[in-house]
Amino acid sequence: MSDNSIQARKQAVRQQLKAARAALPESRRQTDSETIRDRLLALDEVANAQTIFCFISYFNEVDTHGLLKYFLADRKDLAVPKIVSGKPMLAVPFHGWDELEKDAIEILTPASLEPHPGPFDLAITPGLGFTRAGHRIGYGRGYYDTWFANHPVKYKIALAFGVQLLDELPTEDTDLPVDLIVTENEVIRTAKHQR
Repeated sequence: MSDNSIQARKQAVRQQLKAARAALPESRRQTDSETIRDRLLALDEVANAQTIFCFISYFNEVDTHGLLKYFLADRKDLAVPKIVSGKPMLAVPFHGWDELEKDAIEILTPASLEPHPGPFDLAITPGLGFTRAGHRIGYGRGYYDTWFANHPVKYKIALAFGVQLLDELPTEDTDLPVDLIVTENEVIRTAKHQR
């Protein structure tokens, strides 16, 4: 299949997934986000983690603000994404909400450009869609795939609403899978990490 064909399929799938997530009522997104947070925090992989890289939710993504507050209170060694246009994404240490500012598209981000040295026990990642095999499709800019390819992480964990699960996704060799997916309904362990 040609690169153009894969990119066209990815764009169509992204539109489908954006529409499905946008169709969820706000009250349900909040309730489901809390359930997802509780499922995540019950995992041994999370309880035993010391260094955690976690995205800061934006718009209608699974809400991670409560999760980040929990990690701060639990004194985890925490980092969050910093995106500078035209450069690879950074994982920047995060110690409190007063360190954040809104970027050009209103996403909360650290002011600092100093990366966390890593390595990380966990990377909690966003995405538009996932398969049960752990395949992931993001927003199309490749920030997370590039970061995963260059930073060691013991467990890559995706947070998603059930409507974001698909039977298959168009993927390329540079699309790196996740190890676990946590939804409001279940925890999915990909074949690599089933017990």
